[in-house]
Amino acid sequence: MSKNLFWALGLLLVTVTAIGCKSKKSALPVKTNLPQQGPTPTEVVLNTIDANLNSFSFYQCRAKVNYKDDNQKVELDINLVMEKDQYIWMSVTAVLGIEVARIMITQDSVKILDRLHRKCIATNFDYIQRLSNVPLKLNNLQNLIIGNTVFNNSVQKSVVDTILGAISVSTIINTQKQTTFYNANYKVNRTLIEEQNQSRQLNITYPNYIAFDQNVYPNAMNINIRAEKNLECTFELSNFVFTKKRETQFTVPSGYEVVKP
Repeated sequence: MSKNLFWALGLLLVTVTAIGCKSKKSALPVKTNLPQQGPTPTEVVLNTIDANLNSFSFYQCRAKVNYKDDNQKVELDINLVMEKDQYIWMSVTAVLGIEVARIMITQDSVKILDRLHRKCIATNFDYIQRLSNVPLKLNNLQNLIIGNTVFNNSVQKSVVDTILGAISVSTIINTQKQTTFYNANYKVNRTLIEEQNQSRQLNITYPNYIAFDQNVYPNAMNINIRAEKNLECTFELSNFVFTKKRETQFTVPSGYEVVKP
C-alpha cells in the first residue's frame, strides 16, 4: 500500500486520535479436467461469497477504540451511524465524555470537525482516489465496517486458492493487491491490501462475529497499517441498532477554519 493510500485509509484514525450465525454454506468445488459445463470453479466460489455478503439499509453501533502509533496511545468512544450508499457519520468522545470530533462521509465528501482546535478538515473522494491510486469510495468503507470484502472480487481479476483449509481470493486493484481470507461460512477473517513489493500494507482482521437475522456482523475489528507511519487500532463494537430513529447532525459552527488538504 502506497504512502498516499495509507493517508487515504488512515486519515480518519490519525486525525481523530491526534485531537483527542446464520449464513449459507457451500463446499469449495474441486477442479477437474472435464470440459466446463456452466460456471467455472472460480465463478462458483465468488458467487457463493456474494450470496453470503452482509447487507443493511441502516446501521448504528457504539465502538470502544484503542489506537496506537509510533508516538502515542489513545482510548476513544465512537458513536457510528450509516445508511447504505448515503453516508457514514461518527461522533468521537474522549475522557469525561467530551466530544472531540465529528465526522461525515458521503458519496463525494469527507469532513472532519475538530472541536478542540475549531477546524473543519474537508476533502473529497476524487482527491483521495488520485492520491491513493485505488477507486476508494463510500461503499468500500461501509464494506470494511460490516465485514464484507473491501473491494469487490471479480472473475477477470481474481484468483481463488485454499490455504490451510481457508479460502483466499486475490484481486489486483491498480498497483495494489487485495487478498481476502474467508472462513467455512464465507465470512471474512482477514483482508490484506498491499503494494506488489509488500513494503507497505493494510491488514484488517475480524476476530469475532455476532448474528442478526440473516447477517453476521463483526463485533470486533483490528486494523494495522505498515508504511512510513505504523499504526494499530482495535475496535470493540456493541449496541447495534438497525432501525433509523432520528436524523444525524453535522454543521460547521461559525468561526471554524475550513482546511482542505
